[in-house]
Amino acid sequence: MSEWCVSDAGCGGETGLYLNGSHPTLEDGVVTREVLGTNVWWWWGYSNQCGAYSSTSIRVKACPGDYYVYELVKPIISSTRPMYCAVAFQSISSDPCYNYESLDRPWRANNESGDYICDELFSWNGWYRLFYYGMDIKMPETCVSSYTCNANINLWFNDPHPQIEDGVV
Repeated sequence: MSEWCVSDAGCGGETGLYLNGSHPTLEDGVVTREVLGTNVWWWWGYSNQCGAYSSTSIRVKACPGDYYVYELVKPIISSTRPMYCAVAFQSISSDPCYNYESLDRPWRANNESGDYICDELFSWNGWYRLFYYGMDIKMPETCVSSYTCNANINLWFNDPHPQIEDGVV
């Protein structure tokens, strides 16, 4: 749902409904949010009055996977044709969390040794999710000794991994 004023018939009704406040985080659990609307007056000329209409509050929950669920209720009919409005965001297919190549090569783990393989030989293109025999793993955040991970020179992050709310860093 939108968190800001929406135009009059922008989502199919005459009174566009939106959240008065931000969406919750995963940690917030289920929250209650006030619902406001945009009244449009035609009698004395066109006027778009954001927040002029207040409806019944709804409940909202953030879900893992970066989406929300809403416990919608019938809007109060003190304004003309109220309609809950949604905001179209970037397609999930372009989100790297859902559009990546699996990289499950056990020789990449820092507890493996053997053939020395160099990443300059690979054709890197896009996002990758690291696995070790099918289990999720991540790049190290501390120095990795030479000649582990089947390479002479090993790479690691100099900073910690991001939190979910940090997005792409």
